[in-house]
Amino acid sequence: MKITGVDIGEYRQFKNIKFDFTYPADYHDKAKVGKPLEKVCFIGQSGTGKTTLLNVIWDFFRLIEDSHLAINNREVIHNNWADFDILYNPISIQIESQGTSVSYQTEDLSKYDNHRQVRLGILMKWLEKNGLVDTINTTNKACLFIKESIAREADAFLFDQKDQPQTFSDFVKTDTQIEKEKVAHDERINAAGSKKVVSLGDMQSISTWQYLLKAINQYDEDTVQQITKIIQSTPKSKVTEELQKWVISDPRIELAEKCLNPILDKFHLEVNVGEKGKAPIAIHTKKDVKIPSSNLSTGTRQFLATAIPVYKFDTNGTVILFDEPERSLFPDIQRILVKYYTDLAPEAQFFFATHSPIIASAFEPCERFILYFNENGEVNFHRGIAPIGDDPNDILSEDFRMEELMLQPGLDAYERYRNLFVEIKNEKDPERQKELIVEQAKLGDQYKF
Repeated sequence: MKITGVDIGEYRQFKNIKFDFTYPADYHDKAKVGKPLEKVCFIGQSGTGKTTLLNVIWDFFRLIEDSHLAINNREVIHNNWADFDILYNPISIQIESQGTSVSYQTEDLSKYDNHRQVRLGILMKWLEKNGLVDTINTTNKACLFIKESIAREADAFLFDQKDQPQTFSDFVKTDTQIEKEKVAHDERINAAGSKKVVSLGDMQSISTWQYLLKAINQYDEDTVQQITKIIQSTPKSKVTEELQKWVISDPRIELAEKCLNPILDKFHLEVNVGEKGKAPIAIHTKKDVKIPSSNLSTGTRQFLATAIPVYKFDTNGTVILFDEPERSLFPDIQRILVKYYTDLAPEAQFFFATHSPIIASAFEPCERFILYFNENGEVNFHRGIAPIGDDPNDILSEDFRMEELMLQPGLDAYERYRNLFVEIKNEKDPERQKELIVEQAKLGDQYKF
């Protein structure tokens, strides 16, 4: 399932605006013409609605999730539908599923006392009519929303989790109580992992992180028992071989090699796969100096917290919403981010909201949607102009339409540099003319004029 368009009649800062998320007729790859964009970039000044657009798509998928659960006679998740602003505004969402295009149009049903039940019934019929129930059944994740505050959530798995101090009540629990708690804990984690619609960054995702890191935690729990078993039951000639097999089965190794280390290398860091401490993911420098999780930079946390879910979840057919992927990351990392994430989830459709011209340069012009305020204070947009991979300064001037990129001191220096041409030409005193030439040369060298 992929988003092919959003039409908004009037909602917040938007009025009569239509987004077409398909490749245009003049796209250079004719095989993609008319098909859903593989990735979308919302850029524009603050307040123009980049995150709002992500939330419109997100709310749509949350409604789909409730309807799908109801069809399968399961309890719906979002009991208060008053939170869904899009239900009470003229918004149409177009999607493509298995080659078929369908559209969902909201309508205000608040006049009904039981409008939530009425709405749920309409959505259920819409899913069934358009054959989307089977699509959702076979899609592991319909939508993944990575919010801008996700770096803070990284603490949930980077900080020490194991061997927490025990309370008195922990000592007096019976084996039955302990087993019941373990079963409930496992059920909660598995339920989080089975959700079709997942958000990360709202500080309510601890069960989701536990699901993502379940294999690592289980490996660590089983290590002592497994090593003991190998030593006790394996012929001496085979002990070393079997121990080595167990060591290389550590799920951290795959996660490090295929997901994390290629980018952590830019930080001169890597995952310490040999570390079996209190945190599932341990980081050290290339010189093997351990970095305490509390000392990791915000950029490192941001990267870890975003890369792991994109890699670990099955994202075939998933719509991934990504708010400000560049946060706290140096430009050299930003240059490779979009390709990195899209390579991790090649069958997903990405929607990025960004302020960064470096991020924006990783998109085709038709994949960029530049939001701006018109003279009436309403939001309009235009497609990108600069080619993919262009200099970010060209993106700023062509797409962001920022003609003056320098700050005022730089603009003043450039004006002085230009005026010096006239002064040098008109100066009659040879000594003074030399001084002006030197002044201009210094300005040119300093500002690269």
